[in-house]
Amino acid sequence: MSSHDEPLRRLVSRLQPFSHHDLEQLRVPDSAAARAAEEVSRASASESLVNHGFRSYGFGALLGVADGFRFDAELLYVASLLHDIGLTETYDRGGCFESDGADAARELLAELGWPAERADRVGRAIYLHMHDVATDEPAEAHLLAFGTSVDVAGWRLHDIDEPLRDAVLDTYPRLGFKRHFLALFEDQAARKPQCVVHAYLHERGGASRILDAPFAE
Repeated sequence: MSSHDEPLRRLVSRLQPFSHHDLEQLRVPDSAAARAAEEVSRASASESLVNHGFRSYGFGALLGVADGFRFDAELLYVASLLHDIGLTETYDRGGCFESDGADAARELLAELGWPAERADRVGRAIYLHMHDVATDEPAEAHLLAFGTSVDVAGWRLHDIDEPLRDAVLDTYPRLGFKRHFLALFEDQAARKPQCVVHAYLHERGGASRILDAPFAE
């Protein structure tokens, strides 16, 4: 994991005694893209939403290792930290938030010199986290969907050993995430009824999923 993010380094340290997997899969290079993703996330989002991005990476990577996925940790890390920036005032361009966030991520990575194909993998993972992920999509799209589903609704939470999930939650506390996240979704759904967030709340019981997630807040 990225050496420039001290809490993330502490998290890896805490995972070491408990994990029987290859923790190299959880390490992100100290790269310009990783630093930029952290800076953009912190500059535009609340601490509660920022921590959701870090937890989504932690949970997604842990499930990826457990399930035998081979994935690009830097790519998953950047996608995890940027996947909800379309919910923020800075990056809300009036479209569906997952599309706005995907576009902003691609633009940021293009400015950093990433090849278009690699930047598009981040953008596609961000877009797909609110949609069905086909089996032939890259591993990072699946793992971002896994990590966000764990953190938002508690999906497969019990497939992660309790010391591991406690380490993630202690390092990046939720800070009233349920209510905060639901308020962001409700705002998006009210202004953008054509987007999937509206169907998630009003047709798929999304509010209950968020509020009933098995986390103490």
